[in-house]
Amino acid sequence: MRIVAALALALFLLPGPIAHAAPGAGPAAAPAGPRIGLDRETVDPGQRVTVELTGWPAGNVLVELCGNRARRGTVDCAVGSSAGTFVREGTAAKVVLTAAKPPVGCPCVIAVRPVTGGEPRTVPIGVTGVRTAPATAEPATGRAPARRLTATKVSVSGGGFGPGLLAGTARRTLRVTLRNNGTAALTDPPLTLTAGRGDQPARVIDAPSLGTLEPGTERTYDIPVTLDAPAFGRYTIRGEIAGLDDPIAFTAEAASYPWAVPILGALLVPLPLLAARRRAARTPRRPSAIAAGRPSRTPNQTVAANVAWWTNARGLTPERVAEALTARTGRPRTAADLPPAATECPFDPDTLDALSRILDVPLAALFLPAPGVASSSEPLLR
Repeated sequence: MRIVAALALALFLLPGPIAHAAPGAGPAAAPAGPRIGLDRETVDPGQRVTVELTGWPAGNVLVELCGNRARRGTVDCAVGSSAGTFVREGTAAKVVLTAAKPPVGCPCVIAVRPVTGGEPRTVPIGVTGVRTAPATAEPATGRAPARRLTATKVSVSGGGFGPGLLAGTARRTLRVTLRNNGTAALTDPPLTLTAGRGDQPARVIDAPSLGTLEPGTERTYDIPVTLDAPAFGRYTIRGEIAGLDDPIAFTAEAASYPWAVPILGALLVPLPLLAARRRAARTPRRPSAIAAGRPSRTPNQTVAANVAWWTNARGLTPERVAEALTARTGRPRTAADLPPAATECPFDPDTLDALSRILDVPLAALFLPAPGVASSSEPLLR
C-alpha cells in the first residue's frame, strides 16, 4: 500500500508535458520590417554607396547621409547630396548615393524615410575624415533655424501639334513657384518628381537642382515633363520636397488627347473591320434616319451604338463588359451605364481606350457610323 501511495505522489509531482520543436523548426520569426543594406561599411566623401531597400511599403523615399545618428532629423544630414526613389509594392529598390560630409560629426548613418514624413530608419556607416563626437538630441546652438517651403503656384502648359496628336510622346512643362517661409537658407532641397496615371504616379522624372533660396524669397521653376507613348488621357504629375521640417507635396494634372487617331482611323480602317461591315450591310436594313426624317446620331450616341454592336459581335453581354471596364479603369460600372440601358456614352478618353481593348477593336471604330443600326430611336442590341 505504501508503494502504491509513493508511486501516486511521484506521478503527481512530475512536470507537465514538455513541448518539443519539430525537426528543423526554429522559433517563430517576427514579421520582417523595412530593411537597409549597404555595399560598404566605410565611404570617402565623393564616393558612391549603393543602398538596397527591402520590405518597404510602396511610395517615394529619401536617402541621406547624416551625422549624430540623425537624432535631430535633417539638420544632421547632408541634404544637398540626398537621393530619392520610388519603392514599388513587394519589390526591392536600389539607390546610389554620393557621399558628402554631414554638417555635424559622426556617429554617421544612412537614413531612409518616406518623403511624406515620419521617423527614419538608419544603418551605421563610417565616413573618412569626419570626426566622431558624442551624439546629442539637442540643437547645436539654441533653436535650429526653421526649414520651410511652400508651393504657391503649380500649373502645366504645353500641347498643340506634335507626336501627342497621334498618341505618341507628349511633352509638357510643369511650372512651380516655391517660397522659403522659414528662417534658414535652403540649398538644393531634394525634389522628387513622378508622373503617371492615378493619384500615386510611379515613373520618376529628372528633377532639377533648386539652388539656394534665402528666407523670404520666391522662385519659379519651369520643368520639362515627358509623357511616354502612347500618351492618352489624363496624367498626374506629383512633386515632393524633403529635407524640410515638414516635407511638402504638390500635384498638377496634364492631359494628352490624340485627336488625330480617329481621323486617321476613319481613313485607314483595318480590313477585318471592313469585312465585318460588309457582312452587316448584307443584312436587311430598316429605313435610314435621314429617309425617315429623324435626326442623325450625336457622337455620344454613335459611340453607344458601336459599343452595342461590337458587344454582340464579340459574344459578350453588357454585364461582362461592365465588369471588365471596372477592372481596367478602377471606377465602378454596371450594365446600366452601357447600351442598351444607356443610349449615349459620354465617356472620357481613358474609358474609351479601355472599351476598345475589351471589345478588341481599334479606337477609331467606336467613332464610325455603327454598322447595321440606322437611328437613335432603334434598339441598340438585337
